Amino acid sequence: MTHCLLFDSDGTLVDSEAINNEALEDELRLHDIDEDKAALLARYRGWQFKPMLEDLGQLHCKTLGQEFESTFRARASEYFEERLEPIPNIHAALNDLPQAKCVASNAPMKKLCQVLAKTRLCGFFNDNLFSAYDISRWKPDPELFNHAARQMGFEATKCIVIEDSDVGVQAAISAGMKCVHYVPDGMISKFLENSGVLGITDMSELPAAVRKLELRR
Repeated sequence: MTHCLLFDSDGTLVDSEAINNEALEDELRLHDIDEDKAALLARYRGWQFKPMLEDLGQLHCKTLGQEFESTFRARASEYFEERLEPIPNIHAALNDLPQAKCVASNAPMKKLCQVLAKTRLCGFFNDNLFSAYDISRWKPDPELFNHAARQMGFEATKCIVIEDSDVGVQAAISAGMKCVHYVPDGMISKFLENSGVLGITDMSELPAAVRKLELRR
């Protein structure tokens, strides 16, 4: 077990992206902002929440502040409890990966704990959870991954990041870490020209991808 695995959460461990953006669409509608959840997902996948709100506010000439974030997160939390599921085949993949594991996410710790508990994934990571909110550095800044690696006791070259978002893959590359890019829609990852990145379309492929990256220098 020479490597540490750093997992993103939303869209990588838990199938939360569509639900999250449905909650955002519904909350925006209360502020007379018409945005489609699919378009929101395509535009803002992996973004830090505050810059996303600022961008939406500029697009629609609205001010979306702390009160909006609080009511949105309450709505999203309710939706997660109703119907959040793990990413298909992630439990089996994690069971087949004996390496040290942690989660490094742009999400707040409260949300991170909720979604992992809801999808019965907590046992794979225990207390090895790292939120960008705790260090005030968000992907694509690589510091969240660097911080997680230090806390786990691994050098960057001995870390493999598992990500679904472009900003997350960019952060992994900037941190000097290898990366598995999960692209479930079947599109080819645009990062594959980087020798440290492997693309997969199903989590059943993850253990083999990790083993392949462990062999790369």
